[in-house]
Amino acid sequence: MQNPEDIRNLPIDITFSRLGEWLVDRKRIPADWRKRLTLIRARISTAFASLPKEIDPYFHTLYPEGIGYIEAKQIYNILLRSNLESRNIFGRLSGAAGVWEGMVHAFEKDHIYLGEAAQIMIQNVSYEIPYQKKQVQKIQQQLVELERKEADIKRNAALSAAKYAEACQELGLQGNNVRLELIETAKTLPSIFSKFLEVINSDSVFRAMEYYSNFVRDAHTEKDKMPWAVLINIRDVRENPPCSNVSAGSDFLDSTNVQLSAHGTNMSEIMDVPADYIDWDISVDSSQIDWDIGTVEETDDTGNGLGPYEIVNASEILQNISPTAAVGSDLIKKEEDGLVPEMSASDISWDICVENPQVDAVEDFIFPNKGMESQTSVLETKILTPEIKEGRSQLLETEYRNKILDDLFEMKAFLNQRLVELKNEETLSLQHQVQAVAPFVLQQYTPDVIQAMLSNVSSAISLLTNRRTQDLIMILNSKRFLDRLVRTLEEKKHHEAKLKEGLKDLAVKRMELQNSLSSFWPKEEAALAKTRELKKLCESSISSMFDGRPVNIIGEINTLLSSSISV
Repeated sequence: MQNPEDIRNLPIDITFSRLGEWLVDRKRIPADWRKRLTLIRARISTAFASLPKEIDPYFHTLYPEGIGYIEAKQIYNILLRSNLESRNIFGRLSGAAGVWEGMVHAFEKDHIYLGEAAQIMIQNVSYEIPYQKKQVQKIQQQLVELERKEADIKRNAALSAAKYAEACQELGLQGNNVRLELIETAKTLPSIFSKFLEVINSDSVFRAMEYYSNFVRDAHTEKDKMPWAVLINIRDVRENPPCSNVSAGSDFLDSTNVQLSAHGTNMSEIMDVPADYIDWDISVDSSQIDWDIGTVEETDDTGNGLGPYEIVNASEILQNISPTAAVGSDLIKKEEDGLVPEMSASDISWDICVENPQVDAVEDFIFPNKGMESQTSVLETKILTPEIKEGRSQLLETEYRNKILDDLFEMKAFLNQRLVELKNEETLSLQHQVQAVAPFVLQQYTPDVIQAMLSNVSSAISLLTNRRTQDLIMILNSKRFLDRLVRTLEEKKHHEAKLKEGLKDLAVKRMELQNSLSSFWPKEEAALAKTRELKKLCESSISSMFDGRPVNIIGEINTLLSSSISV
């Protein structure tokens, strides 16, 4: 049989989720404790409205729904310290202190506060604290994701800025005004063309041409036959070097002049074309157009208000017109009068000649407005004067450059093959035998000399085929290419600006998340502290009910409280 002392020392373990039921089953709290608790909270809401909140700052942190037994007891203690002599004739407190003293007694009567504590602990452990923890973890995860996204945006912005700077540097631009700077870079094309012509006219390229020509003549030409003509285009460039002047194409000037005038820039300042070559005084005044019809006589005003007129001798023109043209004029006249004779297919002469100048003269005579329309269309489309077209470098033409590049690549392939053959150890003895019977012009070049020739030929090819040269040529030849290039560069620049704007949005979002996090943490800590305090209160109160036996409230509550302490 166990000693009563041993029984008194046995702990009482109570699962926190069944604490209310455990107390009701053992008659420690009444079965209707929830109803009584509802009445007490209604009284608290009424009493809280008249609570003198200026007495203590703690009162400003409270709200009626969150006031329980612990808060009511603390309010009572504060009021008790501030009203030591406010008692009635029966020795009980009066005023607000007396009201809250009644609240505390209502909680302590039949241990209603234990039922409330059990209810709050279940709510905090099962719902409130897990929710707060989940929200804090969610916000922390969003902050981590935000930092990663911010790092990606910064990296992409730096990459876009680097790409924009690299593209501008490749084209020789500063990046302030892309369109005008691209047009300004056209001034560098003459220097590129001059350098290309200098390489083409160098002694090394000339020796390479002679070396290739001699090789073709000796190795691929039959006896008593003329050798093949090779490298015709390069020879033509050396004999008749194209000029280095550049000018924009007609479609480029037609659209660019308007844009440059908006910026106050003259096109003649950008291109290497003298302004004297361009006649901008375009007029379609009929008095300045010579129709070359008959004899023009100026007469004085006859007073009829019609002013001077021209006298045209039509008989002289009709005498110079062939019979066929005369018939045509008669047909036209009859057609105007509505009398068109019927004609059979056999009567029609299908012998049409488009090179007959007399027919052109008749058409000009019969349809004078046709000249005005053609004159206007020419004035609208003819942008470059003959002087400018003659001064425009042939190297701006794709077909002309391709012919030169064909010869250069052909010569480069030959020099590459010869260099490989001369440096190959396996065929070195055969090469010596072939070289011994070959003409002297094919024996005088060592691999080092051929390498120098190859370097110069490759340099000439690079000058015409590198990206910058191609872009500059396309800028002058095509307005659409210029627009596309400007749009591409501006998109890179705008992409960087857009990413930087995104960083501002991320900063605002980070601030909002940090504010939310700072509001959730105090709520979680307050819920944990209140749960810990209620657990201690219940254990001590129940222990006093059972003659001081140790009471342990067990379950998930202990895991939750211990994890919060470790954190």
